Amino acid sequence: MNLRAPFEMGTVAGGTTDMRLPESLPGQGLLVGWSLEVERHRRPIGFDFGEPDKTPATGWLDPVLLDGEGHLITIAPTGSGKGRSCIIPALLRHDGPVIIIDPKGENAAVTGRRRREMGQQLVVLDPMGLTGSETGSLNPLDLIDPEAADAVDLAAMFANAMIDGSEDPRNTYWYQRAQQLLIGLILHATTNTDPAKRTFSEIRHMLSRLVAEQTPQGQAGGASSRRAMPMRNEILRSPHPEARLAASILQSTSDQGLGSILSMTQDGVDFLRGPLVDKATSTTSFDLAAVTRGDPLSIYLVLPPHMLESHGRLLRLWVMALLSLITRRRSKPERSTLLILDEAAQLGSLPQLRQAITLLRGYGVQAWSFWQDVSQLRRLYPADWETMVNNCAVVQAFGALNLMASRSMAQLTGFGGDDGRAVLDLEDHEMLLQIAGDEAIVARKPDYLTDPAFREQFDANPYHDPHRPVMPPPPPRIQLDVSDATSQTSGELRAAEGMDNPVARLIDRNRARRRIDEMDEPGWQERADRLRERLLAKWSDPSGKDGQ
Repeated sequence: MNLRAPFEMGTVAGGTTDMRLPESLPGQGLLVGWSLEVERHRRPIGFDFGEPDKTPATGWLDPVLLDGEGHLITIAPTGSGKGRSCIIPALLRHDGPVIIIDPKGENAAVTGRRRREMGQQLVVLDPMGLTGSETGSLNPLDLIDPEAADAVDLAAMFANAMIDGSEDPRNTYWYQRAQQLLIGLILHATTNTDPAKRTFSEIRHMLSRLVAEQTPQGQAGGASSRRAMPMRNEILRSPHPEARLAASILQSTSDQGLGSILSMTQDGVDFLRGPLVDKATSTTSFDLAAVTRGDPLSIYLVLPPHMLESHGRLLRLWVMALLSLITRRRSKPERSTLLILDEAAQLGSLPQLRQAITLLRGYGVQAWSFWQDVSQLRRLYPADWETMVNNCAVVQAFGALNLMASRSMAQLTGFGGDDGRAVLDLEDHEMLLQIAGDEAIVARKPDYLTDPAFREQFDANPYHDPHRPVMPPPPPRIQLDVSDATSQTSGELRAAEGMDNPVARLIDRNRARRRIDEMDEPGWQERADRLRERLLAKWSDPSGKDGQ
């Protein structure tokens, strides 16, 4: 089969052939490429190749449309055009529900109007305000009915999303104890009859109170004094038995062990800090049952790229919650839910993604994940990555920047030999395309900006607007309580000074260091210098007793 025969025929915009592109496309199948084959010898099940009278023989390029329910995977580095060639064309065509990770918010800006014209309700979860519109919100705790039999399982799923110790096997025990404590706090929060208290913000406050109870001030009545532990005692009296069981950890663990558990739990919920994230996770602005029913709903999850690492767990938490709603289905809806995971590696190892690709096809889920290179897949799913790829009806690869990247793409698709040199020969408008049951071919990338089938369906990308200001608008302002901040600083300072308690030493070490450098109240500088010397002496103790 001569895959490059059309190239000899002339020129076209963005390519090297005078083949024309059709003005419209049949059905609602996902456009995964334009075939450059002179003749197709077989037509895999689940794919459509356009109108029979518009073929290479008559001067037209055939579209490759995925009409079936297969999953898709794309290997393409940043800046290689995956949004322009894959994500936006999919959003302009798929008329079923969509859940999409939209790092810059540009997909919502470009396709939002079209999605509404298709009868879709738009929900844009944009805590940092990138899109400039009012953000929606999703509180994963709204999925939990504390009296339901699956409440513990949902709480465990969320705790696992927030506290992931998979990359630190030496401390597996402590991560598991931290997860168990967080499960208890989640379940205790969901038993509250006040909706304002059924939030992760409340869980963070409960955890802070537990930490405060371990300081010398919190134990003023003695370590064994029940009156000195109001938060611990509240959880021990929780209506939910699993919450009470989790609270028992606090009583049965040594001070040093408890410090590790509390510290790891705090690290797990730390990404939920701040009023912007709090607002986006304290309530739910849409009908959760609509996700389960498969109603026409387009959910955009927006975070700035530079926050994908620090706030990746927020996306992970939201994706887990939404996939959990989908798995409640007892029959397939009329239209599948398209799950578009751009920068999928930022979610970490996500069991729900593996399940979506390998098991959830019967629930009406079509997953399209995007990876910068094959190594991301191998690292996050070392035992399952090949199974995940093998369960995809479409594999795309493009944008290799060097021989190492091209070699991995060639090995993945079987194109041109394992040395990868043929992949490096691809033009900017070309990609490798492998569809179910067929060998990999060179295909032309879709391009929503120039392909006639997408004309007048999209809006301008604000990031390409030359008149758009470079500087972002100022963030929302909050009212600071200076007196309360001073009191808090003083309290933490006293706690640091009296660090004969190992729990306080473990928890407050970094905080005390930061506070020392921030203090500017008259009379504190000399005291801070003395304290800094004491802390450095304690934490650099060669015996390790005070530095651990």
